[in-house]
Amino acid sequence: AKRVLKLIKKSSKKQEIKRGMKEVTKSIKKGKKGICAIAGDISPIDCVAHVPVVCEDADIPYIYVPSKEALGSAAGTKRPTSLVFVQVQSDGDLEDAYNEVVEEIKQQSV
Repeated sequence: AKRVLKLIKKSSKKQEIKRGMKEVTKSIKKGKKGICAIAGDISPIDCVAHVPVVCEDADIPYIYVPSKEALGSAAGTKRPTSLVFVQVQSDGDLEDAYNEVVEEIKQQSV
């Protein structure tokens, strides 16, 4: 999860992230590719229960991070965030870090 948070922090400086339920769901349904990070301490869990299903349908890797506070601070806001979607451009300098995180997520899900 630390690599994911580092990637989110770097991506937030380049304006390549979407924060919150509405923006993340909209990006996934539009067919954008990226990584979805979900906070593990959301209450009630029903708020984010549909996101893994939507991510799997769209073939987008997702990972749970321990807290919404850590996710919010990595995203560059003072406010806790339930979801963050990182969309890295294919010609950007974050592509290597993005690919490493995707491989790590795929290994964990096996």
